[in-house]
Amino acid sequence: KRKEKHCVLGALNAKYFIYEFAETLNSDIFKRFLQKLIYHFKKLVIVIDQGPYHVSYEMQKFYEKNKKHLQVIHFPAYSPELDPIEQSWRAAKKWLAIRYWENKNQMKEQLVTAFEQDIVSVPIYDYLST
Repeated sequence: KRKEKHCVLGALNAKYFIYEFAETLNSDIFKRFLQKLIYHFKKLVIVIDQGPYHVSYEMQKFYEKNKKHLQVIHFPAYSPELDPIEQSWRAAKKWLAIRYWENKNQMKEQLVTAFEQDIVSVPIYDYLST
C-alpha cells in the first residue's frame, strides 16, 4: 500500500552503509541523522542533493553552526546519476522486488537484511574519481 512506506536516511563511505529508519523525512530528522554521523566520525564531508529538507533555512543554520565538523557540497539539481546513494536505493528496490513480504514490518526486515549484507553497497571511489 502506498501509505505504508518506510522513510530511510542513508549515508555511505568506502567502509560503511549507515542507515536509519524514520516515520517521515524533514529537516529535524535529517539534522539528528547528521548529528549522529558527526558524533561517530568527528568530521564529515557530505555530498547531498537539493531536497527540501537538505536546503531549508533551518539546515543552513545547522551547517553554519557545525562548519568546524561538517562541509556540505550539493549536487547539481536533477542529477541523481551523480549521487551514489541513489544507486544504493536502486539496489535496495531490486532486492525487495524479488523477496516475499506481506506487510510493512516484513519489508523493513528485508531492507535491514539488504543493508547489513552489503547488498546496497556501491563502489564510492568510482564516483569520487570521475
